[in-house]
Amino acid sequence: MPTAKKIRSLGDFMNEVSLHRERWRVEEDKELWFRGESREYRSPLRPELYRPRQDTSSGDDLPLKPISDLLRIENNLHEDFQRCAVQLSDEKKEDEDWEWDSYFLMQHHGGPTRLLDWSDGALMALHFALRNKRSDSDDAHVYVLEPYRLIERIEALPDIEVLKQNWKAYVEKHPSYELSEDEWDYSYLPADEDDLAELYVPAPPLVLDFPHITRRVAAQRSRFIVFGTDPDWLAVEFRKPDSCIEEITINSNSRHRIRQQLRDSGITESVIYPDLDGLDREMKQLWEDRK
Repeated sequence: MPTAKKIRSLGDFMNEVSLHRERWRVEEDKELWFRGESREYRSPLRPELYRPRQDTSSGDDLPLKPISDLLRIENNLHEDFQRCAVQLSDEKKEDEDWEWDSYFLMQHHGGPTRLLDWSDGALMALHFALRNKRSDSDDAHVYVLEPYRLIERIEALPDIEVLKQNWKAYVEKHPSYELSEDEWDYSYLPADEDDLAELYVPAPPLVLDFPHITRRVAAQRSRFIVFGTDPDWLAVEFRKPDSCIEEITINSNSRHRIRQQLRDSGITESVIYPDLDGLDREMKQLWEDRK
């Protein structure tokens, strides 16, 4: 649940992170994950594909399309991305990893997916929460996740055993695909309508562990959670009394001060986006703060 007090400095923020680690009794060699949001959403902790559009006249959230329609749209977009990304990316492509790697790349470059970004760097997430200068009137939020407890909770659910058994049957039915029974996480990838008719995509999400495939992913210390068919699964987990997700709220009046403290700590746009576009955005942020 949200902290009682609002954070007003970088020191306050790091103290709060330490308190979460102590309260959850997370060992020193274990990671916490963090996600920064520039404001509080009506539908929190949802990936882009599951975020509702807003009515331009009232500002209210509009109903989502049926999940089956969203999965179909996502797959069409992912296929287009795969087709075009090879020539546009300098990263080395490994055929056996391309399905996941292209999905991660699509998310990291702004495409609509069921992936929700996290970072194992608290200051990275804080930067993302504060980087939007235009929303200084809103409090910012950083979600803190204890991923190991979340993994244990998900893996204990009946849905995951059903998923594994269904994947085993799918592998046996399609020997020419050369799939492994251990690769049941592939059920979460975008798929066409024929495959979706055979595959079982469960309601709970999947916590992913994957290599840093690009400089940008490595710089941001990225971690991902890929959603199943329930857009609210993580938000429901967040609201539980014994949740492994908590929230740190940053006071809106302290945004400018903490942004400066982050810059003094070496956390800037060009560090998180290590390319010329990131450097240019950093210059624009400095201009906005100084003009």
